[in-house]
Amino acid sequence: MRNVRLLTPGGMMRVRKFALAGVAVAVTATLTVSGSTYAGAAVAPVAVAPPVISSTAPMAHLTQLMSFASASNNTRVIGSAGFTSTVNYVKSQLTASGWTVTTQSFTTRGKTATNVIAEWPYGDATHVIMAGAHSDSVAAGPGINDNGSGVAALLANAAAISQSALRPAKRIRFGFWGAEEQGDVGSSYYVSHLAGGEAKKIDAYLNFDMVGNKAENGKAVGWSLYVEGQSNGLNAPFKSYFSAKGITVNASLDTDDRSDHAAFKNAGVKVTGVSSVRSLNELGACYHKACDNLSDVDSNSVTLASNAIANAVWSLAG
Repeated sequence: MRNVRLLTPGGMMRVRKFALAGVAVAVTATLTVSGSTYAGAAVAPVAVAPPVISSTAPMAHLTQLMSFASASNNTRVIGSAGFTSTVNYVKSQLTASGWTVTTQSFTTRGKTATNVIAEWPYGDATHVIMAGAHSDSVAAGPGINDNGSGVAALLANAAAISQSALRPAKRIRFGFWGAEEQGDVGSSYYVSHLAGGEAKKIDAYLNFDMVGNKAENGKAVGWSLYVEGQSNGLNAPFKSYFSAKGITVNASLDTDDRSDHAAFKNAGVKVTGVSSVRSLNELGACYHKACDNLSDVDSNSVTLASNAIANAVWSLAG
């Protein structure tokens, strides 16, 4: 999350049954007799919950991101070796999981930055459920909560989708944005370079910026949902998830467009997001500081966020 500058699958019937989390799956039994095939009755669609993501996955990603920062003067800011290593790591993880990966490079303030776009190659490409997180940090620190936490949660979800061989009704796309800390530059670049009509194919954009906060000053983690999701219905799957966990959320966080959902909102895309902060006035003691390292992240928080994302993405993608 950036600061605001004031002046932003021989004769016997064989039925294969399988369940993909969050997806209605119909299987038709077939009977082969002497070379003839007869269609049997379709099995009723079954929708089940997504797999549970353990803390191991997102925390392993965060450990890698921290190592990149440690080898780069404690930062992953654009233009640094830490940022380049982050981009290469994100690409390699997604490619290994079978996602279709593309990159966009651009220049801002004399520095080159990169967006990584990952698409799960199944589902209706004219109806896209998109989720994103920024992959850069500020110069002053490693950005493990802001926003390694969002990156780690999305990577954990990408692996879960791959391992489940998910075949959703809608297309799922993830964006890992460069230069958010310079004013949402990467996400703005992506939206502005979409071909004509492509923005209208994005049914929802979900933003995850700072989802690893720990309890501080005697206060529990302050989970919040973006205010935009109140009116467009996108907060519903998140509300259901947190409610089932007995967690009260602030369902109307006003981010002042201080993160990557803003570019999508301005292009007419329905947006919302999740953050582990109560308000813009309570971003955490190590926000944008050198101490935003592994010790600044609560594994319970980033794991909760990872599963909340899974619940929403699988539900919205059909």
